[in-house]
Amino acid sequence: MQILVTGRGSSGSWKVRGVQLGAAIGARVVPRCTDTRGADVVVWVKRFVQAARLNGRRWAWDIVDAWPQPEGNVWEKDRAVAWLREELDRRAPGAVVFPTSTMLADSGWTGPTLVLPHHAWPLYRPVQVRDRVRVVGYEGSLTNLGEWRAVLERACAARGWRFSANEDLAKCDVGIALRGRAGYAPRHWKSNVKLANLQALGLPAICSPECGYMEFASGAELYVDSEQELAEALDRCASFEFRARAAARMRAAVPTLAQVAERYRAWLGQWSS
Repeated sequence: MQILVTGRGSSGSWKVRGVQLGAAIGARVVPRCTDTRGADVVVWVKRFVQAARLNGRRWAWDIVDAWPQPEGNVWEKDRAVAWLREELDRRAPGAVVFPTSTMLADSGWTGPTLVLPHHAWPLYRPVQVRDRVRVVGYEGSLTNLGEWRAVLERACAARGWRFSANEDLAKCDVGIALRGRAGYAPRHWKSNVKLANLQALGLPAICSPECGYMEFASGAELYVDSEQELAEALDRCASFEFRARAAARMRAAVPTLAQVAERYRAWLGQWSS
């Protein structure tokens, strides 16, 4: 089976779902591909290149992060779901890969389906649990972190810790997967990628209660939605025993590239046969 993976090729989700995962399933990975000849199956990641031609080939839509951004990030549920269903009707893919089961349920899609988590960054390895907390780390867009940044900086300073943004998560003791004010789609359709990376590192994770995190959780995550809940979560993470238990559970739950790729390729083979 010859698989072609394509998309606009300009986002973080493309690097994970297109480049890394595409290579792992043995696909030809071509961003902005306009000629699909030679492919048995085409997988489209995220948004479309208008000049592309499918030439009658079977294709699946990996719909991760595909809604209009930034405007779609603040939509309420009705508008977000309407966009999703209209796009699926208009595009008419042969199959759809969803990042969360909640997005699948919202879509009303009844065709071939796979709910696939983001894998962890392959270079991440478990870190040693240190005797005390020194650094609390976040990796990602500071715009998405929003008002939590100032709250985290204050809370860490009050405990004699340091808040680190986009430095080296492997040097951190606690990981953050929080999102500032957002609409329906980010909270229900965003992938688990931040959590997957924290699971690979074995870092206790303080998360927003998003579907992508809750659906692929280890059971050790701490979910917060207020400054008071964050303070309580940080205080729990101060305990070495808590962090050691969390590390073991997180590592056991990590979705590795090999595991995700094996499941993905098997599903593509079954669907396309």
